[in-house]
Amino acid sequence: MGAFFSVYVTINSISNQKYTGNKITPSISIKYNNKTLVKNKDYTLSLENNTSVGTATATIKGNGNYTGTKKITFKIVPKTVTNAKISSVTSSSIKLSWSKVSNADGYRIYRSTSKNGTYIKVKDITKNSILSYTDSNLSSNKKYYYKIRSFKTSKKEKYYGYYSNIINGETNLSTPSVKLSTPKSKSIKVSWNKISGAKGYEVYRSTSKKGKYSKTTTSNLSYTNKNLTKKKTYYYKVRAYKVVNNKKVYSSYSSIKSISAK
Repeated sequence: MGAFFSVYVTINSISNQKYTGNKITPSISIKYNNKTLVKNKDYTLSLENNTSVGTATATIKGNGNYTGTKKITFKIVPKTVTNAKISSVTSSSIKLSWSKVSNADGYRIYRSTSKNGTYIKVKDITKNSILSYTDSNLSSNKKYYYKIRSFKTSKKEKYYGYYSNIINGETNLSTPSVKLSTPKSKSIKVSWNKISGAKGYEVYRSTSKKGKYSKTTTSNLSYTNKNLTKKKTYYYKVRAYKVVNNKKVYSSYSSIKSISAK
């Protein structure tokens, strides 16, 4: 009498299979007493529902010295999201984009503050033709990590694809808020708030709002512009900067402020 197939054999679990549009035949390892059984000699394999995204069934039936039948299931999941990238950043937002996954219903976006940290769900995009998302209300001058996976609903169950590559982006420095005062004759004091992560600040001055601006660089939180012309109006704007890979990375310019010298 042959070994009772469904009781004594060991069958490896089948990992999630990626949708291809064709019938999927997964790799299956079947052992009896540490002996690897041979397909179509020791057993036959038949598959059901193994084309579309959803749950497929593999039926394994013993042959020759092996008797009995065993069924195992495996999932067919949407294709993996590709070409995920950071498209743009501001001081409080990061825009992501990716390539379309055919046959998916949408995409789920996850975010973390460290590459190997805990990822939280940020957004479900419920239309597969929407291929970008702007993550808002973020902290300035901070790095965020993202991964994306596609999903499809079949028989009221959501099936998720494998995660995309992890991508990261760093928000910009926040924008300085500028104040002007005239502490002394022929001078204007420009002051602003401290920007977290900034190495320094650039102060720009012009005699017309849309004219050419001259630049002064400082690491302080104020700058006094001296030897000005009385009753003349001067325009100022300030931006912060940090140094990344020996290059300056700037915040947005502050709003332009104007005042007349005393």
